[in-house]
Amino acid sequence: MLDKSSIIGLAAGFGLVVFAIVSEGSLVPFMSLSSIFIVGGGVIASTMVNYSFTDIKESFPTIVSMIKAKDIDLRTDIELMNLFAKRSRRDGLLQLENDISEIDDGFLRGGLQLAVDGVKKENLEEILSDQIQAAKGRIEMTVNLLYSMAGYAPAFGMVGTVIGMVLMLQNISDAESLGKGLSVALLTTLYGAVLANLVFTPLAGKLDYLSELDINRKLMFRSAILSMVEQENPRIMEKKMLNYVDPRSRAEYLKYYDTVRSTKEREEKLYRLWKNQQNSTWDDLRKILEVG
Repeated sequence: MLDKSSIIGLAAGFGLVVFAIVSEGSLVPFMSLSSIFIVGGGVIASTMVNYSFTDIKESFPTIVSMIKAKDIDLRTDIELMNLFAKRSRRDGLLQLENDISEIDDGFLRGGLQLAVDGVKKENLEEILSDQIQAAKGRIEMTVNLLYSMAGYAPAFGMVGTVIGMVLMLQNISDAESLGKGLSVALLTTLYGAVLANLVFTPLAGKLDYLSELDINRKLMFRSAILSMVEQENPRIMEKKMLNYVDPRSRAEYLKYYDTVRSTKEREEKLYRLWKNQQNSTWDDLRKILEVG
């Protein structure tokens, strides 16, 4: 489902439009099936002309995966990667083989599997970088598709306006036909403007924003996986990963570990809990580990 800010924004936007209508009259005159067909059908048709069927088909999973994405706390990821790094450095990467299938993130799961399979660092880095570039390309295409739809919607609103005006002029002596033509003329413009400015453009912007977070997380995972392959000290890996965390969250993380020592008991507790807590916020994970 959409995140809270998107749901609130959409509800507020449509709510204000509906309130403006009902406060002065009724919703019934603002409902036009022909206007919906002109704007909705026109947007779909133009999108299919501009993009291949494959691009359109692949864009839907991308949109769904982004709008379903929860707020990811990179500090939780760092805790888990530290756990994996310590275990692999102590017992070897093969120690992680039974845990990999429980990882929710597909990029991390695939990357660690390649590391466990013994892929050389150079080849692994190239594979992971190619996957990141491919993800960027898919998201960029989907964002462009949504922006295109945002441009088509008001354009077909104007097409509907022209159609409505023509209908009015052809039947200018018929009051009933005059009203229908005027309704089509005005409502298609309204529908096009609302779809463009309340749905397609904001959704494209949100997808673009979420994609930056997703790519940043993938880059952090790539850095961690390569560090584990090199058998670097987990502290060094941690410092590399913290470079991808925003300054405020990074400061909170470092401040916490200035006063809390990472112990073997805490590591074992985290290992027992990580499968169910891998998508938790770091604050929640920290509290669970402290309480037990």
